[in-house]
Amino acid sequence: MRISGISIYCPWCHRYTFLNVGRGEGEYEDDYRCKSIFENNTGRWWIGECNHCKKCVLVHETIYGRNEIFPSPLPEPTDERIPEHIRNDLDEAKKCFSISAYRACAVMARRAIQNACIDKGCNPDDRLVNQIEELFKKGIITMEMKDWATVVRWVGNDAAHPSNPEVTREDAEDILNLAEQLFHILYVAPAIAEEMRKRKRKS
Repeated sequence: MRISGISIYCPWCHRYTFLNVGRGEGEYEDDYRCKSIFENNTGRWWIGECNHCKKCVLVHETIYGRNEIFPSPLPEPTDERIPEHIRNDLDEAKKCFSISAYRACAVMARRAIQNACIDKGCNPDDRLVNQIEELFKKGIITMEMKDWATVVRWVGNDAAHPSNPEVTREDAEDILNLAEQLFHILYVAPAIAEEMRKRKRKS
């Protein structure tokens, strides 16, 4: 079975790149397997070479259909049009996710949501549930966005308390996506619109 390679954010050169299968010693066989590819009962292992910097990572294609990469690839950077303190929280959540620290990921995603509420004018001493409601009542967020923020709050709250269930990989991935989509609507889309307005010189 031929391996076609995968795209990642390289942990070495910090670029989006494509991993090619590193050439092992000897010739490729008919099924494109070579000595740099190894299979066992956990899946298939191979050396991936960064298309840009030429440094290598170890790729594990698990029997569950998920790729594990060592060292862990960096998470995709957060859009710089999101305020720095909120972006830093979200980037930290992404880094936690990349090393399977899903509880920490959930807590940091929740923190990012709360910082966004405060940035939009909510009382910094209020509870997050009330801050989200305030943004909705002021028309800053829609009902759908309120629901997204509430889900992040729920999972983040659960993650912070030892009596609550574990945060799964799927939970962490979902709330990261929800938080980032929320910030795109709050910050990135308005910034793009303003940039276009200035380019077109429209009032």
